Amino acid sequence: ITSRKQLKFYLQADMMMNRGYFKVPLKKRFIQLFSPDYIMEFLKSMRKFSIIRIGGGTIIINKLKYFRLSRKLGFSIGYNSCDYGLVIPHHGTIVVGNTNRIGPYAVLHTSTCITDTGRSIGIGLSLSTGAKITGGEFLGNHVVVAANSVVTKSCPDDNVLLVGMPAVQKKKLPDFYASLSEEMKRRVKEIELLKIKL
Repeated sequence: ITSRKQLKFYLQADMMMNRGYFKVPLKKRFIQLFSPDYIMEFLKSMRKFSIIRIGGGTIIINKLKYFRLSRKLGFSIGYNSCDYGLVIPHHGTIVVGNTNRIGPYAVLHTSTCITDTGRSIGIGLSLSTGAKITGGEFLGNHVVVAANSVVTKSCPDDNVLLVGMPAVQKKKLPDFYASLSEEMKRRVKEIELLKIKL
């Protein structure tokens, strides 16, 4: 994230992918006074901390909030490792090293780990519960890592399911957009239109 405009886009993209809207409706804002949406608060603080780190601001509050929510939710996600549209369905242990570069629309489930070795991962990564990526320099677009699988080497192919320990390519999948449900297609389309506008 290199500008305030880009920060705004990242915040809206994360909100759309996780909750289905760009701006929180008034009714939900009222509910959140009593029951905060901690995952969205974490994503906001992570994105804001990213721009602070590159000199886009000096406010210490977001930094403190980022670390406090990380401990509360069990997340250890590098502030600059994930592109826009990151989906975190539940709180629980998630570890992602900051030198990794993960493309848009990644989904990170609980008890997952991507070690800090500077790997490059394409769009639409789906890391199922208990899955780990411990080796390899890169993964292609729309790679799905099955539950409790361990990826130990690169997988340059797109649209694949990786299964096992160590993980091997099990089958080809439809491309990223075709594999989405109708609701998720709508969300991705809204984000891509917003990206063009900004």
